[in-house]
Amino acid sequence: VRCVQETEDTKQGQTKMSTQDKYRKVPNKQEQEPAENEVRISSQSRAARIISIVLGLFLQKNFKVVYLRGSGNAISTACTVAEVLRQRIKDLQQINNIITNDISEQYEPKEEGLDTVTITRSLTILEIKLSLENEDKNHIGYIAPLPADQVREVTLDDLEKGRERRGPRRGGRPGGRGGNRRYDRGDRRSGDDDRRPRGGDRSGDRRREGG
Repeated sequence: VRCVQETEDTKQGQTKMSTQDKYRKVPNKQEQEPAENEVRISSQSRAARIISIVLGLFLQKNFKVVYLRGSGNAISTACTVAEVLRQRIKDLQQINNIITNDISEQYEPKEEGLDTVTITRSLTILEIKLSLENEDKNHIGYIAPLPADQVREVTLDDLEKGRERRGPRRGGRPGGRGGNRRYDRGDRRSGDDDRRPRGGDRSGDRRREGG
């Protein structure tokens, strides 16, 4: 029985490899730019780096609302980041939302006589809204700010000193946000094409990202 099973598994593996050899994935040219105040977290993102980015949005760019988004293994990182930020920013509220997006991937044949294949899959995303504005406290995902005595506030000077200690990152700008930007490869990507801030007012100049 074992020999028969191994033979069938081998055949299935060969069929899968043969199918993959006949198709190539079509790049998604309509992939949209990130919103200025949205940070997407991938499975390879480092929590410390995301925390630094979000602190910069609040302290340097004066945003009142910042969104964290993560899926799969990145969800736990997003939760960790949100919890640390609530301990660093006074009166910071957290609102959790579960979002389901349909992702379409297109594959075109490498050989004549084969049809183009489109695969659609659902992606479940945790969106964490971090806000300094008045929020709906009755929202099912609402988490109130921590008491003042549990918050060790970070100032803009603290943020700048921390970045100076870390120094420039290889392959990127000093304290910058270089890197890839997809869910599986980077930190920032959004569904907002015009790159306007999502929710809340903010003062100061406009900005940009990475992960």
